[in-house]
Amino acid sequence: MMPHMQPVEARYEDGLLKPTSPLALRPGERVRLIALRVPDPDRWNVKRLSEMGHEDDLTLAAEGLAEWADMLDAEDRGGADELTRRAEPR
Repeated sequence: MMPHMQPVEARYEDGLLKPTSPLALRPGERVRLIALRVPDPDRWNVKRLSEMGHEDDLTLAAEGLAEWADMLDAEDRGGADELTRRAEPR
């Protein structure tokens, strides 16, 4: 952090940021803010996320994304040309 910077917790209510503790500022003093959202732990619930995606994964695989992934893997190994030739209609 730059000198004179300190993290401050605040809550956004009615269009205003309200610090959760008093600040050492004079009335009317101007400050610059960088707002970082506090992560919502429910949004990143790994168990819930792992249970959600199975149907989507099957749909994507059925739509040919497995072949696309194989092509990317082959390209990483340096063999994309051969795999592309085999995939082209004759």
